[in-house]
Amino acid sequence: MKFSFLKQIITEHAGQLKETAAYSGSYSDGGSSNLLYKLKDYQDKIVVKLDLKPSEFFKLNELEIGEPPEFKSIIEEYKVKLSKNIKL
Repeated sequence: MKFSFLKQIITEHAGQLKETAAYSGSYSDGGSSNLLYKLKDYQDKIVVKLDLKPSEFFKLNELEIGEPPEFKSIIEEYKVKLSKNIKL
């Protein structure tokens, strides 16, 4: 899995969390900011690990990262959602 795809999945999930909280009348964001912070922290770890300069951050989007264990449940939920949309 490329980092850009992981970022897309996490951002969509964070948006869903925010909408769910809003529809339920909650004053919080449903944990979306925490999830986005977790993604930013993961991104920073990769940047430090690869020793990327700011001018090289664009390389991060095309980086193959696999499926990080930090986001395993969200990725599994996304896979289930995709499998439900398959028509035979």
